[in-house]
Amino acid sequence: MVDSPRAAAAYIATTATRSPSVEEAQSGSASESPSLPTKSSGEDADGELLPALFWDGTEDWINEDNCADFAALQALKHDDTTPEERADEYKRKGNEALKYKQNKIYVRKAVQQYTLALMEKVEDLSLNSVVHSNRAHAALLLGNFRKALEDAQVSVKLDPANVKAWFRAAKSAYGLDKFDECVAFCLGGLELEGENRELQALLKTATKGVARRAEQIQRDDASRAGVESFMKEITKRQLEYGPPTMGTGEHMPAFAEDGETMTHWTLFVYPEFMSTDVIERFNELSSFADQLDSMFADDASPLSWDSDGAYTRDRLELYYQSNAVRPYPLDVLEGRLLDKARGSRRTEPARGDRQWDKGTIDPRDQCMHLITEGNTLAEVLAAKGHVLPGHPVVYVVSRGTEFRAKFLAGDWEI
Repeated sequence: MVDSPRAAAAYIATTATRSPSVEEAQSGSASESPSLPTKSSGEDADGELLPALFWDGTEDWINEDNCADFAALQALKHDDTTPEERADEYKRKGNEALKYKQNKIYVRKAVQQYTLALMEKVEDLSLNSVVHSNRAHAALLLGNFRKALEDAQVSVKLDPANVKAWFRAAKSAYGLDKFDECVAFCLGGLELEGENRELQALLKTATKGVARRAEQIQRDDASRAGVESFMKEITKRQLEYGPPTMGTGEHMPAFAEDGETMTHWTLFVYPEFMSTDVIERFNELSSFADQLDSMFADDASPLSWDSDGAYTRDRLELYYQSNAVRPYPLDVLEGRLLDKARGSRRTEPARGDRQWDKGTIDPRDQCMHLITEGNTLAEVLAAKGHVLPGHPVVYVVSRGTEFRAKFLAGDWEI
């Protein structure tokens, strides 16, 4: 059983007939890889299980710290070789492992061998550049774009003529959605090899990514400006919003055609018959009397559920519930609005993303308040304690009915 990276590093691919060249390892495009040895998942070429370190990119990266002890032991074993020879041998073993790059275990073996090569501290800048570039290639195969970018950048710095390093830096940056950096790396590589098709294709894709990001930022800026303007308006109107309770979701007000007044999606509830009406654009400057005159005009369709004819215009009473829900803090409401405006295009966490406990309301604070028909919607919504559960909710009862008494006594349920 292998219980440490140092033991795993002793791997030499026994089935290979030759070692891949540096160019093959760098390109990662050798023609046909030999068949993998027949082993169960998680076994190395010697039949020993590899530790969990070798399975995916979520664990600690193989670096100089966790290879140091093994490197010291190897130096004792090979005290008759030079650092250059040992580095070249580690590089060869890494290249050998990458011949089986479709298996993540072998890719991690390659990473370890390249790391050991770099720990030899040789002065050959070209060799070090190649090893860093090869390790970047392995990191790309493992999906670790951050480590790949780090290695590729070092490789470019060590040898600016290393076209493969420029390409791998560009590919890593693209994997991290760093489109501007990707474009810069592509251009750097194309200065050396203008006809490189991989760099040309990646440059084209990254340029589109830059354009998409710019458009996205513009949309997000517009959304942010719109939400900030909206927040100013509802603050000026003393409106408070909380979580929806009626199963109808959240419906925020919209500006009317004049761009100044607001209209509200308003739910009228007839609790006696568990029925509802929706006014999608109730203008805040309209009175409830005007709205009822429209809803219960002489030529309006009869209410199918009002078999007794109790709900006539002259008998109606309107109520709202105070403290129906706990109001959102302003930053939470703003964050929710930004989320809704951005959808899947968010580029930064919204300020309202923090945890907010909606808690409970003391029933003694929840009361039904009679609405004066002459009041406008804006006046009623701004009343103290009137928290909108996702949108305005108006309860409609009829004077002279038995249900009205139950309603006012709180002896009813929705």
